[in-house]
Amino acid sequence: MLPKKHGWVIGVRATIRYLTTKSAPKAEIKYTSTVNLPKTKFPARLSAEKRAQVEEQLRKSCLSELYHWNRRALPADSEFILHDGPPYANGDLHMGHAVNKILKDLILKHKIIGGTRVHYVPGWDCHGLPIELKALEAFNRKKANRAGSTGQTAREIRHTARQFALETIAKQKAGFESWGVTGAWHDAEGCYRSLDPAYISAQLQLFYELYERKLIYRDLKPVYWSPSSQSALAEAELEYDEAHQSPSLYLKLALENGGAGCAALRNHRPEGGEIYAAIWTTTPWTLPANQAVCYNPALDYCLVRSAAAGELLLVGKDLIDYLATQLETALTVLQTIPGRELHTLKYHHPLNRQTVLPFLPAAHVKAEKGTGLVHTAPAHGPEDFLVCLERKIAIENLIDEQGRYTDRAPPFLHGKYALTEGNQLVTEALTGSTLKLTTLVHSYPIDWRTKQPVMLRASDQWFIDTDSLKQRALEEIKSVDIYPRTSSDVSKKVIEGQLRKRPYWCISRQRAWGVPIPALYDTVTKQPIVSGLLIAAIDARLRKEGSVDFWWTAPVEELVPAAVLQELGLTHDRVAKGRDILDIWFDSGVSWLTVLGKERVADLYLEGVDQFTGWFQSSLLTSVAARGKAPYRAIFVHGFAVDEHGMKMSKSLGNVICPQQIAKQYGCDALRWWVCAHAIQNTSIPVSHKLLGSSAESVQKLRGILKFLLGVVAPRGPEEGKSSPAIVLDASQHIDRYFLHELEGFQRQAFELYDSYQHNRATAVILNFCLSTLSGLYLHVIKDRLYCGSPEQHSHLRAILDHTYRTLAQVLWPIVPFLVEESWTFYEQDYFYKSKPHTRQSVCRNEGDATASVHAVQCALALRHAVYQQAQLNVNTWLLEVAVECNDNDLALLSMLHPALNAHDHSTELCELLQVGSVALRKGAPQQAGAEGTRFTVTVTKSDKTLCPRCRRFLVSEAQPICERCSTVLARQ
Repeated sequence: MLPKKHGWVIGVRATIRYLTTKSAPKAEIKYTSTVNLPKTKFPARLSAEKRAQVEEQLRKSCLSELYHWNRRALPADSEFILHDGPPYANGDLHMGHAVNKILKDLILKHKIIGGTRVHYVPGWDCHGLPIELKALEAFNRKKANRAGSTGQTAREIRHTARQFALETIAKQKAGFESWGVTGAWHDAEGCYRSLDPAYISAQLQLFYELYERKLIYRDLKPVYWSPSSQSALAEAELEYDEAHQSPSLYLKLALENGGAGCAALRNHRPEGGEIYAAIWTTTPWTLPANQAVCYNPALDYCLVRSAAAGELLLVGKDLIDYLATQLETALTVLQTIPGRELHTLKYHHPLNRQTVLPFLPAAHVKAEKGTGLVHTAPAHGPEDFLVCLERKIAIENLIDEQGRYTDRAPPFLHGKYALTEGNQLVTEALTGSTLKLTTLVHSYPIDWRTKQPVMLRASDQWFIDTDSLKQRALEEIKSVDIYPRTSSDVSKKVIEGQLRKRPYWCISRQRAWGVPIPALYDTVTKQPIVSGLLIAAIDARLRKEGSVDFWWTAPVEELVPAAVLQELGLTHDRVAKGRDILDIWFDSGVSWLTVLGKERVADLYLEGVDQFTGWFQSSLLTSVAARGKAPYRAIFVHGFAVDEHGMKMSKSLGNVICPQQIAKQYGCDALRWWVCAHAIQNTSIPVSHKLLGSSAESVQKLRGILKFLLGVVAPRGPEEGKSSPAIVLDASQHIDRYFLHELEGFQRQAFELYDSYQHNRATAVILNFCLSTLSGLYLHVIKDRLYCGSPEQHSHLRAILDHTYRTLAQVLWPIVPFLVEESWTFYEQDYFYKSKPHTRQSVCRNEGDATASVHAVQCALALRHAVYQQAQLNVNTWLLEVAVECNDNDLALLSMLHPALNAHDHSTELCELLQVGSVALRKGAPQQAGAEGTRFTVTVTKSDKTLCPRCRRFLVSEAQPICERCSTVLARQ
């Protein structure tokens, strides 16, 4: 039968002659024992149940020791640090966890197998609202079953939240370990948790240090506020509802004295009439807190008359046409006014005509949409806040922590929810001043946990001075490498752009489950008090008790040392504890401090693309603030797992694929192969049973190849020992040298792809080499020598295949460690990673020898394709006699494999490569220019003789029982 084609494409001119159709007789059974067939107990397949047993055994006996062995046995001077971004200790594992942890492990295992010691401490983010909400849900369930129960205390919330986090960590840790992820999973200090005393202690010390350097401060500012969570939120804690509906309100504000304060308007005021400033807002609920109208002094404004009502309106000149379209009326220009002349104007508050407010210049006003005049409520917008702060205008805050109007608001709004009832009541109250009211569908921020709308609301919070850190952070990020390389430029621009536009960082939250901000407050002046002595006292008690719960339970008299009060000149009754906790992004963003210390920098951070606004950035800012440098040298960014249709996985859609079920159904190695092959090149990573099944098939093909190699190279008895046989190049044929050259190139390419984090390309290279070069070509070609050749030939090939098995195990181990370690148990007694596989050495003495063999074999493969292009030859090719005519260059190359010219020879390397009975080479006429790429003239004849019953390669006559080669081999046995 024809062997598998090797993939060469070439023009062919062939002639076929059939002399006989006599078939070869079947081999005698008596020769079977004389053939060196592969023998191994390594199973070709494993049932799901058996595979689970093997994986569990390898986890316990082999992989559980890996991290400790790596720290003990590999040199410390070349350590690679991968700092683990802490997953949230909330809920079951999903495919995103698998992508993240397995990608990290691929890198760690490649480093280890290459001889580099790795530092990797897995961690968990344990604090924050999601876990606190779980605790509250649990409490409410218990409350429903207990008559007369009261609200949950902070201590009870913290206790329940801690237990939930610890239980989740235990489950997630078991899952990560089950996937073969490297780590000291069972050591007390093998993982970090943000609830650990040492972690909290380092965080409090850093807070104090930054406070002393005035990089942390407390102030009244508008921040994102979640009424549903009753807490401030950071940008990274927001999601966006693209279909949110808000009122779109165009409103007229009456100018004081008809605009008499502006000379350009005086002559246009109608007798007893009004001139109005036109504004636009999608947040009518903020109008009660209006304190100014902002204009841009660099723009021109116009007084226009509305055709619909005849009203005089002041609007931006560049927005007249836009506004006319929105109001569906013609606007006639009466007067053009430079913006710089509006500074004298004042207007009446829309809900209280008795209140007169100013026009304020502001550069943030643009002529892009709206009216060119901006309603300004400093309690509800950062630009508004800064404009009023510059003019020392006191902030009017009318919204409480629940998002309801306080008693300072107009009476008809008292106690009403601003985002819902407020919008409706305010627009109803302003009916007489409304120019146009419609509904706008737009993107609006929502709380990432509760999925409810948020608001900008002024409140006293703690902040990091990001303006002082931005420039240094931008300089640091320039030297950070970002992977994948295909999107590194875009990724770097993203993080740089986010840094530049980042506002102040609010790091305080109004919840119970977290690290307390270690501040006291003067009950008279309301000023915060942060003391080094207080921090030291908190730290000492934290280490003694193992948690900071005492901050919520201990009275001030017990909590605050006398030395602190003496230092401050205060008494206990003059001091109150703060109730804020630190933002979880600050909490997790300082993980480098506990894991790496103040000096070391991680070689790599690897997380999802969403962490550009999250952990990548919070880690960068805290590290720059503390020590003036980035915490990482490189960032690797991966995408999100989605279903086969590109949809986000969710229980409501019924499209969730659980990684634990995948590991059970297909095996952990199949899950790891899927991650390696698909999780790098796309921002949306498709998950489907089709792709996972394909990954399982790839692993199975590799298993089959390893089984064959083990059948050849596995020790046959104790006398063989553990040392690998040496490869004797002088005994090598050109195909052997060609293959060793290809094997070395394969290993080098695979490791280069690993080093550059191109794991998806590595899987393609592995499959191509294993299925084409190794299995499809080399193993097929050498089977005759391997099975039926002399002891020297068998030993020589066994040495090559031993080297092949070791090389293949080294390349495969980072991706499919269970398969490699399982196969290794049939090869050596020790674990594969302990076998010093990182000592990579070339087996070729010089490149010249390899190059000559490579060129000769490549030419022979081109001829092989020409011979087998005749696909209708459904015969045993060892019966074929091939005559070849070729040009001088090809003849010189082929004669290295077939020295005899002009006559048939049956025992040359070229016969073995072509898998034919005999070959005759002769020089042919030079091809004419333009001849359609024809390179060889091939004539194929089928012999009428019989093949040797032992080797089924060489021809024998009726008088010969076996061929001459087999007779010689058997005579030596």
